[in-house]
Amino acid sequence: MTPPAHVTYTVQVADPATTRYRVSVKAEGLRDPKVAFQLPAWTPGWYVLRGNERNLSGFSAKGPTQKPLPLEQSDAHTWRVSTEGAASVTFSYDLKASDTGFGFFEPYLDRQHGFVPGPAALTYVVDGKEAPCTIDYQLPKGWEVASGNTPVVGKPHTFSAPNYDTLADQPAELGTFTRIDRTIQGTAFSVVLTGGDSTRYARWAEGVFKIAQAGIQVFGGAPFERYVFFFHFTREGSFFGGLEHLNSTVLRLEPSSLRQPDAENLTIVAHEFIHAWNIKRIRPVALGPFDYTRPVRVKDLWFAEGVTDYFAPLLTVMAGLGTQRFWLGYQAEQLTQLQSNPARHQVTLEDASSKVWESQEESEGYGGLSYYNKGLVVGLLLDIELRKRTANKIGLVDVLKDLLAQCQKSGRGYAEGEIERTASRLAKSDLSAFFERALRSTDELQITEQLAAGGILAEAAVSKSATLGIGWDLSQAGQAKIGIVAPQGPAAKAGLLPGDVILSVDGQSLDTLLGAAITSQKPGDTLRLTYLRSGVTQQATLTMGTEEATSFRLRPAPRLTTLQAGILAGLSGKPIL
Repeated sequence: MTPPAHVTYTVQVADPATTRYRVSVKAEGLRDPKVAFQLPAWTPGWYVLRGNERNLSGFSAKGPTQKPLPLEQSDAHTWRVSTEGAASVTFSYDLKASDTGFGFFEPYLDRQHGFVPGPAALTYVVDGKEAPCTIDYQLPKGWEVASGNTPVVGKPHTFSAPNYDTLADQPAELGTFTRIDRTIQGTAFSVVLTGGDSTRYARWAEGVFKIAQAGIQVFGGAPFERYVFFFHFTREGSFFGGLEHLNSTVLRLEPSSLRQPDAENLTIVAHEFIHAWNIKRIRPVALGPFDYTRPVRVKDLWFAEGVTDYFAPLLTVMAGLGTQRFWLGYQAEQLTQLQSNPARHQVTLEDASSKVWESQEESEGYGGLSYYNKGLVVGLLLDIELRKRTANKIGLVDVLKDLLAQCQKSGRGYAEGEIERTASRLAKSDLSAFFERALRSTDELQITEQLAAGGILAEAAVSKSATLGIGWDLSQAGQAKIGIVAPQGPAAKAGLLPGDVILSVDGQSLDTLLGAAITSQKPGDTLRLTYLRSGVTQQATLTMGTEEATSFRLRPAPRLTTLQAGILAGLSGKPIL
């Protein structure tokens, strides 16, 4: 189909009482007899099919004379309009603000605030995502709007974008909120805050701006002209975290976080900010332009998320918000988490990345292995390996900078395997053995030896605990879907299979924390599991096995060599404790 010349969006706050928006999408410069509008089936950064089309209703289509045009829904998230020769078509619909907790995946609306995330709210023209866009927000009196998109001069509620991907990747905050602006090294930053104790906003924003300053310092400049940090401080719901966008991020945090704007609370801010480089601009080729219609499998999510998480505590240290001791403690917690997780023996890091879509409501890995967690550990060990092989002249940040230059030059994402090729090229050394072990095997990582090369003494303590020999993914409240069954483990011996859904343990229903029903057991204890297989409820009795777990405490090694001291300083951002 011939793409439109321009697409104009109008988002009207139709009725806060019934939490309803009215959205209109006007496609101009049409030439074909039909035009199709489609809502994304998923949100970039969260690899779950969420079914956001359930929030759309009241569809209509009109031509330039307001004449109604024939409209049909061809599938769950696609609507087709017969243009009847019209050069422009306006497709309109009601949008239910389904989020009751003021989060960031779905639209939100109350009498004071609104939030519009692009992929869950704005349809695009099929075969027309590259058309330039404008969006206008029609708001109640006294309301404001903030967005990472480009403001249109003279129109405070209107923004422009070069294409749909850019438009949709910049959510809009509506209503009454506090906005604190700062220019850092020529780049405009805004901190937008709602909820919590507003008297603490200024101090919190200062910490955020320090994170921004450190990020620009680490990565050698800002690849954007403006950036917006959105904060929703709320006690509603149970999910707290953030979601990255091209020129902004949205974080839903506990109001108590405002009391202490330190490394403990601001590291998550650093994580989301680093995504402005790693995943939004340094991205796998499959993640932009986006195919919003189906799951997009990528083997490198460990790099996009885990390596991002690896750099997050470095930014807080460089921002003066944390110490080297904090950095070491952060890495130790991640090492302990990985070495206490039996899924590391069953799932490779690449599989945890590419199979994340099979984890249903979870978007952090597969079969119990988190690509955030193991990806961070691999990032740490890779950083040390690079510095060790180059006399501390090249580190992991140089790999990111090189990949950024590649993506900027080509205008597209990096190809599969490019991370490994780039790292080996910069190191002037073959790193294939490192990557093979880290990404495509379930062999233990060489943690203690590698840390020692980086001037870090790892004190490890081994403990034993009970295990079922499975990895599971939470599917819905009160249930857990088995992803991995360890060969010869208790679950395998009892006949359980991947795909079985656990319904209860010893006759008691599960809550969303299945682990609590397991970790209270001892090796040798027996459990009766009720599970669902192919629609049939079955039972199995298991004898708990034994799993060894290693916990870590990290500290600078005594009598550091000059190279070790330099590596440790480069890793942690601080030469002295």
